[in-house]
Amino acid sequence: MIKQELSQGIKDAFPIVLGYLPLGFAFGVLARDAGLSAFQSISMSALCLTGAGQFIAIGMSKSGGSLLAIILTNILVNLRYALFAASTVPHLQGRVSPAAATALSYGLTDEVYAVSMNRYRSREATTAYLAGLVFTAHLSWIGSTFFGALLGHFIGNTEQLGMNFALPAMYISLLVILVRRKSELYAALAAALVAILVGQLIPASMSTNFNIVAATFAGATLGVLLRE
Repeated sequence: MIKQELSQGIKDAFPIVLGYLPLGFAFGVLARDAGLSAFQSISMSALCLTGAGQFIAIGMSKSGGSLLAIILTNILVNLRYALFAASTVPHLQGRVSPAAATALSYGLTDEVYAVSMNRYRSREATTAYLAGLVFTAHLSWIGSTFFGALLGHFIGNTEQLGMNFALPAMYISLLVILVRRKSELYAALAAALVAILVGQLIPASMSTNFNIVAATFAGATLGVLLRE
């Protein structure tokens, strides 16, 4: 049973891996371009698992942003994970030990959350499944960063290879998997609309990706209201 659940978690991580490979590679390239060593780039992916936050940190560092500003911006952008974690509690409670849930929560990303929640619709949560999903996804991110950091100097512009569209494409595919009811579609559309409006109304220099946080709260709030 444990082996089967672990194997299923690894298999379910494959779509995430396909999205992480170009993104992690692009991050490795950009990190080296920003002045980080290969070791520092890989360590950042290993110790700070937040794709969007890592790209933000690199961009702010390259433009001369202070360490405090980078940390505060990452906290703001990643506030959404507090909502994600809270919504997984009913599925994990009584099935995954608090110690295991705490350890595996480090690998809670948007993609891991989407795939695991889709799984919990038809199956109970298990430690083995979650471990397989989290570790496979995380290792792919670290590995792709490694190759990007080592081979990045051969690539002048990652956008020419379409790597800049890899993240939105992965999010769209995950959204299609998750949306099954009209209420979920309305919540998704509301979040998208808020993200666009806030992004347009607040200058980029001031927003610090606040549109992501605003969209998360708007979508989550509407989703709860429509469920009741």
